Amino acid sequence: MRKIIILVIVIYAMALINAIADDPKAGEEINWQVISNGGTEGSSTNYGLKGTLSQTAVDEGASTNYKLRHGFWQIFAATGPCQGECGDANFDLSVNVSDAVWVINYVFIGGDEPQPVLACGDANSDDFVNVSDAVWIINYVFIGGGAPSTCSPGSPNWYNGDCCPFTP
Repeated sequence: MRKIIILVIVIYAMALINAIADDPKAGEEINWQVISNGGTEGSSTNYGLKGTLSQTAVDEGASTNYKLRHGFWQIFAATGPCQGECGDANFDLSVNVSDAVWVINYVFIGGDEPQPVLACGDANSDDFVNVSDAVWIINYVFIGGGAPSTCSPGSPNWYNGDCCPFTP
């Protein structure tokens, strides 16, 4: 039974990869941070960017082909306590195959990011949420592989907080 479930998940992942391979824009993301003093405009053939001055602007813009997360966060207090549990990407209070599916959907088709914070999807604690985290969870659930760990607390990739360590 385990082999069948793993095979179904692998086939699902391969189908997603094949579907995405036909779209060269899928999965492209530019992560950048800029501190500027603006009100200026920048543009190219395909993009336009308007700056603001003294305004917190955190939002997501989208078009048919692209998604852009923009803005800046002002953090004046110490980081709060951790949230969720490492490996529980869908925040259902259990680490299981549905968390692997959640991560696969996030990585390959732009599904919702891991909840309650992005870091909770980093099951293998490598500072990134990617397909290797889904494989880590599948190995843990089905063949007794390593359990999720700490989800790289303090990583600069976690813009919305740290995830609590996994407790079996």
